[in-house]
Amino acid sequence: MKKVKKKGFMVIGLGRFGSYVARTLASMKADVLAIDKNEQVIENMKGDIHNILSVDTTSLYALKQLDLKQIDHAIVAIGNNLQDSILTVTNLKELGVPRITVRADQEGYKKIYRLLGATEVIIPEEASAVSLANQVMSDTMLDYHELGGGYALVNVNVGIDVEKPLKELRLRDQFGINIVGIIKEGNDDEFYIPRANDKLSKGDVVVCVGTKSDIKKFDDFLNG
Repeated sequence: MKKVKKKGFMVIGLGRFGSYVARTLASMKADVLAIDKNEQVIENMKGDIHNILSVDTTSLYALKQLDLKQIDHAIVAIGNNLQDSILTVTNLKELGVPRITVRADQEGYKKIYRLLGATEVIIPEEASAVSLANQVMSDTMLDYHELGGGYALVNVNVGIDVEKPLKELRLRDQFGINIVGIIKEGNDDEFYIPRANDKLSKGDVVVCVGTKSDIKKFDDFLNG
């Protein structure tokens, strides 16, 4: 079986939001490079993040010294310094980072970051930081909402045609999850509650509830 490359993440700006994202990704055993200009911030987080550096990301030269070929997704969480955030996004785009998510403090900044080449722009709360970390861990998890008690509501893309109907998959027994809805591809994205004899097809989106680990197992089954 072909070994799947582990995704590499960079979190720039380790304030309240950025530190939540970095710690959550690290807790999920992701490859995370965390960056902040503040040496004290770096010192305070060394026990939580293995790969953490003090780098001025507004400097293209400084970023070129890092091995960004291993970075699949950069999260720019600089926040209240618009100039630094703009320069950082511009540099990341020039260096070919495939996906760039930017934290913005105001709705009006979204257009600016989009024009600079950001893949996604968000105005976060702490809960959305955890949600983002879980989404970026899998390209097939399209939406993620914490429910508490270790459970989450997640939209998962279906990457294969599943031959058996839902009743024969025994989802609760095999994966510990429940499917609460299906969005069928090519049906105007219509949401409906699944029936026992329904089958999942490639391109569908399933809305499921379960623990993070159980949903991950189900995602692996649907997307290999």
